[in-house]
Amino acid sequence: MRTFYVFKIKKEIGMLTKETPYTLFKTINSLYYLDNYNNSVSFNMYTNLFNRIDKEYVDNKINKMYKENRHYTYENGIHKIHNKYLEEDTILRVYNSHIIIKSNMIKPSMLFNYFGSDDLFVCDFKNKDYFWINEFVR
Repeated sequence: MRTFYVFKIKKEIGMLTKETPYTLFKTINSLYYLDNYNNSVSFNMYTNLFNRIDKEYVDNKINKMYKENRHYTYENGIHKIHNKYLEEDTILRVYNSHIIIKSNMIKPSMLFNYFGSDDLFVCDFKNKDYFWINEFVR
């Protein structure tokens, strides 16, 4: 099971790191692993790197996109795809700060069918994987 974290990167940070995504990943990775003692540092780094995600808008858009899909369910803020034919099990949860996608797939359908923005950066901290979503979709 892979866990993808999707962040909405501020435009100026995106421009600086578009050609060097490893630098951005290392910065976000260090933020991810900061302990609770450094909460003020974490918050300052967060506000400098990321834009807020409109949780309600994203939830509604995903829900509308998949509501006719018989493999899709939405309950208590959790989007799920359980497709036994493709052997896909994906769970997506939207927060104001980021989006978490847990999936047994390398290319989860909800991640790659819905998202396609220039400012979304995806990290899988456990597998040390990272990419700009629009670069991976193409």
